[in-house]
Amino acid sequence: MRYKCIKEMCLPKCDGDGFEIPNEYGFVTVGSIWERDDRTSFIGGDVHLDSLNDDSDFGWLEMPLEELKENFVLIE
Repeated sequence: MRYKCIKEMCLPKCDGDGFEIPNEYGFVTVGSIWERDDRTSFIGGDVHLDSLNDDSDFGWLEMPLEELKENFVLIE
């Protein structure tokens, strides 16, 4: 399933092991496209999304299901 961001989000960045990097943040931009992967979970989020954008501050995101519903819309 693919999702499009409908609300800009500012989130902490994580290292390769899934730990937050102190004082480093990135943006998820409106219109960015993400693919859901229900088999992957690095930090225990309900939903794992992989970026399909070359210019994204994040390669992946994890979040609670409620946050997905508030900030993304299913496109396919």
